[in-house]
Amino acid sequence: MKNIYLLILIIVAGCSKNYNDEQEIMTAGVKKIFESDQNDRKSELRWSRLSKRDELRKKRANQLIDSGLVESAKEHQMVAYVFQHGNDSNDYAKAVSLMKKAIELDSTINKRLYAAATDRYLLSTGKPQIYGTQYSKTKFKPWIMKNYDTTKVSDKERIEFGVGTLAEQRAKLKKLNNN
Repeated sequence: MKNIYLLILIIVAGCSKNYNDEQEIMTAGVKKIFESDQNDRKSELRWSRLSKRDELRKKRANQLIDSGLVESAKEHQMVAYVFQHGNDSNDYAKAVSLMKKAIELDSTINKRLYAAATDRYLLSTGKPQIYGTQYSKTKFKPWIMKNYDTTKVSDKERIEFGVGTLAEQRAKLKKLNNN
């Protein structure tokens, strides 16, 4: 009988944790949403749970944006991360837009996220990436740069956006493949 009560207690605790997670995300401010996004990526959450939490974060981020609570460059950048971890071109376009605003507000802000969001957006719409931020690997095959048009952005621009020169990217790819 004790085992049944213990099992019920564990199930109830597990259910309440999911409720608390949702409540925590939906009442969080910009910094908490960003921290939650980053911490989830360091944890070993199952994809289905991570995806659900990402959707909640995007919903909350949109509420914060609509309420005018995303004001500074840093806040725009933090919210852009949430949409960068989305799953379609609309999410990536929103991340690009948020990063554009962050850069307008503070030209010294780290611009790498702008480049990554731009590349994800372009790839999600069937176009080649232009900054060289998206690598991929399939089982038994080496790492590759996904569809990449190296002529659209200069090395000077790549450096400005924190992605390294074309030669540095090629060296990284070689290192990833241990060659």
